[in-house]
Amino acid sequence: MWLEAVKSGHDRPTKFVLWTMRRFSGVEVPAVLKVLFYRHRFFGSPLSDLIQDAMRGPSYWTVAEREIFATQTSQANECPFCATSHEAIAGAYVDAAVVTLALADGPESPIRPEARAMLAFLRKMARDPDGLTPEDAALVRLAGVSAEAFEEAVWVGTCFNVINRMMNTVGAGPLEEKQRGLSARFIKLAGYRMPPPVTLFSRGV
Repeated sequence: MWLEAVKSGHDRPTKFVLWTMRRFSGVEVPAVLKVLFYRHRFFGSPLSDLIQDAMRGPSYWTVAEREIFATQTSQANECPFCATSHEAIAGAYVDAAVVTLALADGPESPIRPEARAMLAFLRKMARDPDGLTPEDAALVRLAGVSAEAFEEAVWVGTCFNVINRMMNTVGAGPLEEKQRGLSARFIKLAGYRMPPPVTLFSRGV
């Protein structure tokens, strides 16, 4: 359910940024940007910085692995917007077939065993957080995942458990094919932090 203020109540500098993005991309701006841009200093900017650190900061996990973690968490939370967008972003770093096989988690999964073990933990973390036990974490550690790497992956899962609920709340549907490609290229180029024109010119309060 969209709140009208969040959908279209941005200040003038932010409206100009959104208009420019529509004008040059030829597609509607992804719903997540409308949410993050609204009064961004209270929510969007801090969350974007956290996501940037989790998804693009120094890590044991590759960028593709972290995007696969984000995609699977989004699938587990039945968030079509995030699932489609991050599957496309993962596919910008590795072959799309690798992403598909990794998410299927079958015997032909091409990702390393440590990532497969982490995927299993993150899946349960999304679907049954109250059911997580020390034994679940121990299985991941036995696969060769250090405590630091484990924490890094859990931060990815935590970020997307928040974002998935946010996007499901506003009823954001799956990205269309053209939007997926454009979003993947944009994120690969610019990352997850708030665009400078918004942070520089929008009061966001």
